[in-house]
Amino acid sequence: MTFLKKLGTVLANLAGIAAGIGPIIVPFLGSGKAAQIAGTAVNDLTAIGSTVVQIETAFTAIPGATGAQKLAAAIPLVGNIIKTSELVAGKKVANEELFTKAIQEYAQATVDLLNSLDQDAVKTA
Repeated sequence: MTFLKKLGTVLANLAGIAAGIGPIIVPFLGSGKAAQIAGTAVNDLTAIGSTVVQIETAFTAIPGATGAQKLAAAIPLVGNIIKTSELVAGKKVANEELFTKAIQEYAQATVDLLNSLDQDAVKTA
């Protein structure tokens, strides 16, 4: 079992999807800029990580859900984070195909990053 799958399963079992999982995942993803901005916003990397974990958690209720389906569900949400990031906000996208490719790669890289972590980092109590 990967870190991401274990974390999604634990969160789904402990908190339930409807209860919201943001406060639960902060210890696993870090606070980054959020601490510097007095908690008014989270940084883009943490926001993308939170989105990926939310998708993983939501899909635990769907037997046989594939990684490709989870990634497809995450891409529009990751895209919104990227579009509102300081790096991109207010700028015109000139190459939509390349922009979409980059969003897909950010989402996949975040999945890979979370799955690279030791699953024992997920606490069940």
